[in-house]
Amino acid sequence: MIPWQGFLPVRALALTVLALAVLPIASATAAETATHSANTQHLKNLPYEQRNADGSPNYGTDLEFATIRGREYSVAGSYENGMHIVDITRPANSRVVGKYDCDILQGDIQVFTQEQRPGRTFATYTADAFGNEDSACYQQAEAIGFDAIDETRSPGARGKQGTFIADITSPSNPRTVSFVEIPQGSHNQTVHPSGDYLYNSNSDLITSFQPAIEVFDIRTLDRPKKIAEVALPPRPGLGTESHDITFNEDGTRGYSAALSQGIILDTDDPANPSVLTSFLDPAINVWHQSDPVTIGDREFLVVEDEFAGAAGGPVCPNGGVHIYEITGEMELDPQKVGYWNIDDARPTTTPDGRCTAHVFDIHEEEQLMTIAYYNGGVRVVDISGLEGISLGDTNLQGEGMRQLGFYRFTNSDTWAVKAPRIEADGSFHMYGNDINRGFDVYRFTGAEDPSVPAGTMMTPLQAATHLQTRNRPKLTAGNRMFCLLDSN
Repeated sequence: MIPWQGFLPVRALALTVLALAVLPIASATAAETATHSANTQHLKNLPYEQRNADGSPNYGTDLEFATIRGREYSVAGSYENGMHIVDITRPANSRVVGKYDCDILQGDIQVFTQEQRPGRTFATYTADAFGNEDSACYQQAEAIGFDAIDETRSPGARGKQGTFIADITSPSNPRTVSFVEIPQGSHNQTVHPSGDYLYNSNSDLITSFQPAIEVFDIRTLDRPKKIAEVALPPRPGLGTESHDITFNEDGTRGYSAALSQGIILDTDDPANPSVLTSFLDPAINVWHQSDPVTIGDREFLVVEDEFAGAAGGPVCPNGGVHIYEITGEMELDPQKVGYWNIDDARPTTTPDGRCTAHVFDIHEEEQLMTIAYYNGGVRVVDISGLEGISLGDTNLQGEGMRQLGFYRFTNSDTWAVKAPRIEADGSFHMYGNDINRGFDVYRFTGAEDPSVPAGTMMTPLQAATHLQTRNRPKLTAGNRMFCLLDSN
């Protein structure tokens, strides 16, 4: 275990800058618009309709997956442009087959089912600001008896804040079946694994004087009701409201990234949760996402720092990924054991560009993680070794996480990247939702170096990728001119 508190790997980052200056990563030719590892390919882009008159992006946000009647779908949100349902059964031919018209901000999504409604698939969709009351989601909510519109407000912003629940069983015709009004807004929400309870994260900043997680009973979709409010301890910093919550597989624990603190919830009784642990780390600027993972017989929390709330750069990288062990009694006192960040030391593409860790997705059995990095694009990371300090694919202390692949366009501003499954050979398709680009389809072909036949010259891309993935030599007096990083 690494004894550290508030550690920021400044020396490591400086070494990485030197390394990148001498040996660039796999880079594009003048005719290309992207840099990527040889094992990661881009297959397709589905841009979203441009709705904003000022030309600003229509913000791809969160995305999730659903299998409906034997076909696979990605359900992708956006700012003000609704929820897009994309048929990904044949990934290279992915196409939008349905759209949930909902002019709101944030658009966090979770797909879920309920035992009492077999054969039906639902998706939540969050409104963290007053929305356009003329969009279909508000009109449908009103038509089925919900008071979703505030007539006292100005036209075009009368739609109330909260979470919509849409039935997506017919992907081409999603429809509103419930609306959970939440006056403080719904920045993110999480449905308990039972499908019966919704935990809301309003992510309000320091202006919120009574931070809490609201819990709603959604067993009866046409009559959702608030049943609990879990008070969170006030902490110094940006704010102490929950930004995001993830449950463990059996639903007995909830893990909240609460802006200025980490929270572990006892959710044995999901209708009556309580705070089990609240812990701090001064090295994290904004606690944004916190997910549990079991590696061997040890339990960890993977926490992402959305530095400055992704307010902009203009440098790469800033916020990274922090690892805490929570095995046994450490659940009450999490111990920091690791840190990882990308190794792109550069300015962002635009002066206001952001390059911080953002939404990630863990595949525990395969010990892999996909993570979006805004202008840093999409990354595939080996999480089999969580204890240690790493940048990119270079371990600086201990074993640590290791980047296996990446893809970055010049105009990347990727909010989320996830994969529905990993194939037996380690390959998979992953799907990015991007603020600038819309919906992107990628193929990761595996963690091994590209095959190069004997006696065949490597291409520049193959050579750079090979050098990226091989072990770094130890720095000695005899090889000092040739080594880039000290392996000690």
